[in-house]
Amino acid sequence: MEIKEKPSGKGIDISSKHRQLALELTSLCLLGVMSVAALITALGYDFSSSRPLFVILLPLIVLIAVQLLRIVRAPGADEVIDIVKAAVAGKIADFSSAIEFTIILLLLLFTIYILGHYAALCLAMFYLIRMHGGESLKISILTPLITCILLFGLFDAVFGIELFQGQVYRYFAGYK
Repeated sequence: MEIKEKPSGKGIDISSKHRQLALELTSLCLLGVMSVAALITALGYDFSSSRPLFVILLPLIVLIAVQLLRIVRAPGADEVIDIVKAAVAGKIADFSSAIEFTIILLLLLFTIYILGHYAALCLAMFYLIRMHGGESLKISILTPLITCILLFGLFDAVFGIELFQGQVYRYFAGYK
């Protein structure tokens, strides 16, 4: 199946069933990658700490694999895979927006791991406000800073909960 632009230029003409399966396929692939990464990470933990992760992640990965096989073997699977390829290439506007937002969230998680909650939230908010919101530079800088100060005050000072500082901080603080 060849994916073509609609004459109106507003995206791709796709049946709702194929669109649903394409979104499901993409979501399952992303969830599968994250689950396998979490399982690999859990292998380095002490067994007593990682046992709940194994109990949750192993069946989840099996269920994801079974569902992926069902989608790939279903009638019209070639069309669904073509839709996913077209969406990744940016030919389907709403699908591309969903993929872009998912990628932004994954980058946020990665940035939290590297730089910590406060720096990651500041960067993510700046990007979303400036690039997607089209706000001025002043608003794009002040809003994340004020929000992070309020979050720090609320979590650290009021509730006594220290948010994750990130691997860079842990490295310079002497953690291994």
